[in-house]
Amino acid sequence: MVRVRASQIFTPSVEDAVSAKKELDAGVEFLQLVEKFSACPSKKVGGDLGWMNEDSALSLLGETVSPRDKGKVIGPIHSQYGYHILLVTDVQLEAAEAVFSSGTTMQDLNARFPEAHSLLFKTFRIGLPVAGHQPGETVGSVCSAHGKPVETVLAALNSEFAKRNVSTLSPRDLKARIESGDKNLIVLDIRERWEHDIACIEGATLITRENNEAVLGSLGHDREVVLVDWKGDRFPSFQKWLKQRGFSNVKGLEGGIDAWAAAVDTRMARYDIDEDDGYRYEDIIEEHDGHAH
Repeated sequence: MVRVRASQIFTPSVEDAVSAKKELDAGVEFLQLVEKFSACPSKKVGGDLGWMNEDSALSLLGETVSPRDKGKVIGPIHSQYGYHILLVTDVQLEAAEAVFSSGTTMQDLNARFPEAHSLLFKTFRIGLPVAGHQPGETVGSVCSAHGKPVETVLAALNSEFAKRNVSTLSPRDLKARIESGDKNLIVLDIRERWEHDIACIEGATLITRENNEAVLGSLGHDREVVLVDWKGDRFPSFQKWLKQRGFSNVKGLEGGIDAWAAAVDTRMARYDIDEDDGYRYEDIIEEHDGHAH
């Protein structure tokens, strides 16, 4: 998993977006263009949007990034708000908690993480013996026998285990908890604002890049926090981030708001996300030039 830091030039004007990108391509400094074109409050800090977890970065940037993408310019990207030109200023790898080590026995690995053998075979072509692993075999010894780098194998095992080993609450259980009036419960909606505008759980708090410090600052670390995303695939990294900030009782809504709409509130609007929805620089140039003719 990674965390990403980015800066942006935001403008509601396609003409300004095109002009800013052309000046960037001509070698003008990003910071100068933030001052010249950006209408975002982040302009006060040079366009800096701060650190984002992997899911938030993917949602904003429209593509996955790695440490080698530091300094990459993405966009303009067209959103419902306007046009965004983004500069990836830093990317850091986040190491998963080391649950397994080279000395972990294969029997213990498979007992704690039954899906491990599928991951090992699919990713590293390390198969499960017909008779099973012997008591003395460890992750390290198996990697050596198959000529695989143990550090790489352990990173994959720990990362996948962390993704799967998350606390969840079913839609029906969350409904019951809300109806019980438990004052210790707080439901945080971590989706984009436009998603929240389409469908939301009554009483849930939308947490955004702009208000997250205020929202979290008002909560005691002993509060039970339930995170709501679209389909239950975004919250694990946010859950980890909250735990790093001292929140010990954090769960995700199983299946996200889509599952809530299917199981609890069948009248709720449902939606899809098209990963190819956003415009890119070339599309904007064509659109702009087309209007000029």
